Amino acid sequence: MISGLLYSPNWTFVDKILRDPQLVDLEYFVGGGPGHDWLAKVVRVEQQKFLGPRAKFERQFKEDPKTWEVFSDNFYRLTVLAGVERLLTLRQAYGGLKTRFTFGDSNTACLQQIFNQGLFKGYFRGALLNAFQFLTVWAHPLVYSRGNGYASHYLYSSLFELITYPIDTIKTIIYSDVQGRYKGAFDVIEQVYARNGFSHFYRGIVFKLAFNGTLIYHLRNVYEQDYIQQLVSTPLLAIGYGFLTIKTRLQLASTDLSFQQTNQKGRIAANLFAQKTPFSIYRGVIPFLLLTDFFHYKLYALYSSTAQSRTLDEFLNQYKHHIGSPKDENLWQ
Repeated sequence: MISGLLYSPNWTFVDKILRDPQLVDLEYFVGGGPGHDWLAKVVRVEQQKFLGPRAKFERQFKEDPKTWEVFSDNFYRLTVLAGVERLLTLRQAYGGLKTRFTFGDSNTACLQQIFNQGLFKGYFRGALLNAFQFLTVWAHPLVYSRGNGYASHYLYSSLFELITYPIDTIKTIIYSDVQGRYKGAFDVIEQVYARNGFSHFYRGIVFKLAFNGTLIYHLRNVYEQDYIQQLVSTPLLAIGYGFLTIKTRLQLASTDLSFQQTNQKGRIAANLFAQKTPFSIYRGVIPFLLLTDFFHYKLYALYSSTAQSRTLDEFLNQYKHHIGSPKDENLWQ
């Protein structure tokens, strides 16, 4: 009876005097009472810190992604950094814009032009189109080829890119419009269609598919931590970035924003390499690296089987090192 009173939750003062305070705190944290296997309970609590995230990854590898989860995994990339996406496009478009002489040829000058339009009408302009395109093109189609090889990933992404590429064209035009010539997406559709027809919305599609091929190849190597292959994929991605710049120029040609015409396709590409600044085709590479190498999309469907196994095994290895002793390891195995 006395023992029951001493261990009653109401006798916290007595507990603090007669018992180890850390043991008391541990009791209330994991539940139970005296005589329980505290070591086993502690190990189980610690186990959840590592096996919980592991279970989450395993579910994302095997189940169809939920749209909200895909968005939340890439929340900063699609919201806070949405303006960086616009800065990237504006830098690539700079050499072909009619307004290029009204502001400087630098990231700072272009960013200032964006903020001159305000926060929502400037920095976040086109962000919804960007999020919609990502959730459509990159996230869901790749599920059909997850765990498979590069060719399967590229095939499925290309099919959905063909379907939604007009969104990319509209987004590019809106991103490059620093003077407010277009009121919004529907205004872009109306004016561009009336002037150039529907085919304009697919200008540059070949260059975009070529860029996607280099990006997917590079990201797979990053996920797999294959540093030897990254020595190959990194320069290929650098070449692919040039394709992305050409794609942007072609989308803007024959619009109110550009002095270039779509019947100059070959000249547009050639002029990028022949300008006085040899690296003009790499305008915007700094925001591109910021988005791709530091805040690249979390595309769990793009993980190969090798990358999946490596990611899941990391959690088990971390837990083994965290527990430390063979006796503790036997408790969680």
